[in-house]
Formats: sequence, structure tokens, C-alpha cells
Amino acid sequence: MIRSFATVLLVFAVCAANAQVPQVLTREAFVRIVLENHPVARQAALRPQFGEASVRSARGGFDPVAMAAYDEKLYDDKTYFQLFDAGLKVPTWYGVELFAGFQENSGDLLDPQASTPADGLVKVGGQVSVGQGLFIDQRRATLRKSLIYLRATEAERQQLLNELLLQALSDHTDWVAAYRTLQVSDNAVELANIRLEAIRGSWRGGDRAAIDTLEAYLQYQDRLMRQAQASLAFRNAGLRLSDHLWDSAQRPLELQANVVPELADLLSPPYTALPDTAIENAIATHPLLVQATARVDQLDVDRRLRGEFLKPTLDLKYQWLGDAGAVRTENGSTLLGEGHQFGAGFKMPILLRRERGELTLAKLRVADAGLGLERDRLRIRNRILARINDITVIGDQVQLGASMVVNNERLLAGETQRFQAGESSLFLVNAREVPLIDARIRQVELDARLRKAWFALDHEAGTLWNAWQR
Repeated sequence: MIRSFATVLLVFAVCAANAQVPQVLTREAFVRIVLENHPVARQAALRPQFGEASVRSARGGFDPVAMAAYDEKLYDDKTYFQLFDAGLKVPTWYGVELFAGFQENSGDLLDPQASTPADGLVKVGGQVSVGQGLFIDQRRATLRKSLIYLRATEAERQQLLNELLLQALSDHTDWVAAYRTLQVSDNAVELANIRLEAIRGSWRGGDRAAIDTLEAYLQYQDRLMRQAQASLAFRNAGLRLSDHLWDSAQRPLELQANVVPELADLLSPPYTALPDTAIENAIATHPLLVQATARVDQLDVDRRLRGEFLKPTLDLKYQWLGDAGAVRTENGSTLLGEGHQFGAGFKMPILLRRERGELTLAKLRVADAGLGLERDRLRIRNRILARINDITVIGDQVQLGASMVVNNERLLAGETQRFQAGESSLFLVNAREVPLIDARIRQVELDARLRKAWFALDHEAGTLWNAWQR
């Protein structure tokens, strides 16, 4: 009973998974399934979240910090000291650290420097670095680099989708082309079978020689061989297409035998020459170049930070001090400021060899990344132009192939008329029909190459993902 119930559940699960693939799998439906469920598509969706988490972590360097400390020492019936210090520090983007606090210390052997009024001491002030760290410090550099990284993660998401869609759309185009080739082979088998039956009828009536039936049967066998090969290619193309099909629960989907493509998906848009501005815009927003530019920007932040280390460290600190025991008046209470605390600190290495070496390395890294960016920019531009050349040439071949199909059809029609009139032979009819079949199959291959060349152009331009965003 339990085994039967499990089998029923398995059948329902398989049926539910297969139901997600429509019987006519158009390119639009296929891409929608890929973008919604493919593991790589889901990985791509995680990339901006990495960037957002990095920015959130870097912003934490500017979070206010609450502090409190209590320390006491009791020994030999003496209270050596009781120390209490609490406050709030607020870092700012401009390098100034603001703070406010309360301090109350007491004890029989308290250090005079730590003495406070009986009701405690209130302090408010700030600290600023006017030398090293005035314009940029490690905290601000980390935040700037994380913001640049956030921009790079969006470009990384786009590039992952570009790579995924290029392979998926290429496999889908091969699947459509294999189905169209199978249709051509099926039609050829059907025609050969009709001709074989007609020849056999003529032979029985005494109008044809027996050798003609053998030749017609050999033609029929040859078409069956071609049909089997086309059927195998279609099934294998379906298996490659299944690599991209997943359900919402991350289970792979199997492409059923009754699922067929939409033949219109094999057609390509009309070619129009791309202006130079369109190419330059594609290069400027290309995901790979955006990532490379972000890398250069991050290295430039490091260079600026290393340059800051050449300056001396000069920190200024000021605190306003007031008695926590407010002077009470009829209107309320106020704090009397009875003093202040001021401090300054200076530090600077004499030779600065480590700092100058780190700055030189940072500059070299920026220069190296910049040269790589220029190389990649030129390479992408040339790849775009190469895909444009592919589209131009293959488009001309598609038109030429279509004309060859029409001319072969005319030759076959003429030879068929002569054969029916007794002025030709079955051998000549077959000699006209075989090139027609080959021309039709070659035309399907050219249509597929042209369609994939358009996808490759969008991929090289870095915009393939954008064409399928809602």
C-alpha cells in the first residue's frame, strides 16, 4: 500500500514537472523558464546582494558606538578606586569623530588625574586628523570601494546572464533547426514512398521495367537513412536543450517527445547597419568593461589612500568639561562649563620608504589595470565588428540559398513532367530531387547560423540579457 502510494506521488510529481514545459516550446517560453529557474540565473540574481551586503558592512564603520566601563579595587578594607566611564562616539564622513560621555571616579587612593566632581563629569568634544587621514582614511576607502563593488556586481549579473542566454539560445536554435531538417527528411521519405508505389503500379501494368522498381526502392531506402539521421539529431538536440530546463524547485525538467518548437523562431530580423554611436554606446556599457572599470576605480582608491600615508599623522582632540551637578535655578538646571581638555599628537617616519614603495606599487597596479581595460575595449569592439561581418555575409548566403532552392524546385518540376511524358528516367528525376533536398537542408543550416549570429552580436555587445528583461 505504501509503495503504491509513493508510486502515485512520483507520477504526479513527474506530470507536474512536465506540465511546466508547453507542448509548443517557443523561444519566449523557453527563455522565461531559463531566467526564472536556471541555477546560473539564480546565481546571477545573488550578485547584487553580495554588493549590497558589502556596502552595508562598510557603512558599519560609521555607526555610532556606545561604550561603558566600570572598574573598582577593594583591598584591606580600603576602596582604592571606583572608576566609571560611559559615552557615545559618532564617526563622520569628513574624518571628525564626535563624542559625548559621563565619567565618575572616586576612591581613597585615586590617581589625581582621574578625579571628577562629586556628581560626575560631563564631557563633549571631538577628534580630527588634520594631516594623514584628512581627505581619505581606511574607513572611507573601504566604503568607496564597496560602492564601486556594488556597481561591479550588477555588471557581473548581466555578464552571467549574457553567457547563459547565449548558450541556451544557441541550443534552442539548433533544436528548431533539427526539427525543420527532420520535417524535410520526412517529406522526402513520403515523396519517395509515393513514387515507389506509383512505379510498382506501372510495373504491374506493364508500363515500367522491373529495374525501375529496384531503383525507386533504393531511393526510398536512402531517404529512410537520412530520416533516421535527422531524427537522431533532433533527439540529441532536445537533450542538449533539456540542460537548460529546471522547475521552480530546482529539479531538472525532461523534454518530452511530443514537445515541438515554433518554426518562426528560426527567422532572423532584417539587417540594418549599426551606426558608430550604437557601437560606442554598447562598448561603454558592456558588463565586462564595467567590471574592469570598477577594478581600476578600486585600485585608484587604494592609490589615493597610499598617497595619504606620506603625510604626517597630526591628530587634534578637544573636550568640553562640565560638572554633572548642575547649578539649579528657578527656571531649571544648567551645566556649568568649568574647563576643557585639549590634546595633539604628531608622528611621521623619517625615510618613508615603506609608504613610498606602497604608493609606487599602487600606481603600477592602476596603470596595469588601465592598459588591460584599453586592450579589452579594443577587443570587444573588434568582436562586435566581426559579428556584424558574420551577419552580412551569412545574410547574403541565406538569400542565395533561398534562390537555389527555388531553382532546384523548378528543375525537379520540369524533370518530373518529362518523366511523366516518358521522355526522362527515374534516375534523372532522382538526380534533380537529391540536390533540392540538400539545398533545403543547407537553407535550414544557414537560417540557424544567421539566427545564432544575431544572438552572438548581442552577446558581444553585452546586451543579450537586456533584450529579455521585462
